[in-house]
Amino acid sequence: MKPRQPANARPIVTALAIWFAHFMVIWAAGEIWPHQWAANAVAWVATAIALLAVAVHGHRLKARHAEGGLPGWSYRMARGAAAIAAAAVVFSAMPSVVFLP
Repeated sequence: MKPRQPANARPIVTALAIWFAHFMVIWAAGEIWPHQWAANAVAWVATAIALLAVAVHGHRLKARHAEGGLPGWSYRMARGAAAIAAAAVVFSAMPSVVFLP
């Protein structure tokens, strides 16, 4: 019988931190360049980078779980947080697509 590993919140917080950083960047761009193309361009580039970061995070989660470093419950919660972060990144960038200057 394998010993139980303690739950670790770091993978969950990492996914949500990626979304938070993305949100702050696009919010700042919208405040600096309101109703301008520069803000939209920053939002689109930041969205691509954030989605790439979430994908890399998900890949690392899968690898860590496969080698036994992340228990099942923590792995499922971290995958859920990554999915929520990816959806939040996309929906945070939607105004830059809908409200073009």
